Amino acid sequence: MDTLVIALRVALSLGVVLALMWVLHRRMQKGQFGAGRTRGRRSASLEVVARQGIGGKASVVVVDVDGERLVLGVAEHGVTLLTSGQAPAPELTIVTGPVALPTADAFRAELDRQDEGRSGLQSETDTDTDAAESLPLRPRGRRAAPRTNAVVPTATQLQGSVLSADTWRQAASALRSRRTG
Repeated sequence: MDTLVIALRVALSLGVVLALMWVLHRRMQKGQFGAGRTRGRRSASLEVVARQGIGGKASVVVVDVDGERLVLGVAEHGVTLLTSGQAPAPELTIVTGPVALPTADAFRAELDRQDEGRSGLQSETDTDTDAAESLPLRPRGRRAAPRTNAVVPTATQLQGSVLSADTWRQAASALRSRRTG
């Protein structure tokens, strides 16, 4: 009988604690406490434009807040407003007509022009070109061609390995025999 009473008291206490946690969670979401108050409201737009350290624990920060530019001195003991003013308007380029994109022929012509410029530089340094031509070059992001001298392991070398097909066949047959047996 005592065990039943103790178990009921523990269950009731746990229920009260869980209910209290649920109520606090709901109030935090609704913004009745400090952390959730800005939820749903429009907050001020803030952008850090630049930051420059001027000492061990001191720096100057340029911040744009709602169209106003602030220059702040930040130190160990606090933040000081050094100056303020109107934030500059963003520079926009307005396109009034259609934009002409380069054609494939213009692109090839530009590549040829760049190749000619590079060949002129190579002729000036004839001693370095032999060393540069002997190095294998490949574009970034592409894999090298497969090697022809790659060693393929034999079935006896792979026996018992995870890479062996026989190992996988044995595992599958063992699983099948357990299901049916």
